[in-house]
Amino acid sequence: MNPKFCNRFTRTFEVERELYRYMNLTAPLVRAALIILGAALVIDVAASLILGLSYANMAVFAMCCILLFVLFFRYYAAVQTAKARFAEDTNNKGEITVTATITEGKLISESSDRETPVEVPFQKFSKVFETQHYYMLYTDDRMVYVFKKGAFEAGSEEEFLPYIRQQIDNNKR
Repeated sequence: MNPKFCNRFTRTFEVERELYRYMNLTAPLVRAALIILGAALVIDVAASLILGLSYANMAVFAMCCILLFVLFFRYYAAVQTAKARFAEDTNNKGEITVTATITEGKLISESSDRETPVEVPFQKFSKVFETQHYYMLYTDDRMVYVFKKGAFEAGSEEEFLPYIRQQIDNNKR
């Protein structure tokens, strides 16, 4: 079992913070919704100023503000829940040593907080996305496996993303 890629790093809460930021604020679908909501808000304010204040415009303005508040509160609540869960998982140490290895056909994830490694076959990969500091592999089981940029011990970081995307494309066929 020769590793194609191996990534070892100390996982802190920053991984969860970056994951939830991506999922709740910067994912393409969320970004599109925020842009549409922001545009509606700007158009509503402009229409109120030009056409005069009306109850319909005030209702749209209130709805936009409430939706924006709900989106940001949802992000904040998810981060707080993840922070509590991470503290529990690490016994309040605040960090875990993670080793993720890609071999032919599977991902092997080892962690200092688990007794046995987790093996995930390529067929379970559904999506890969990139954040500021990490590559994140999403599986059909709604699990996320993290590879830190710049922490590759085996394999080339430049080849990692294309290789994983190719495996995911092969799974979809």
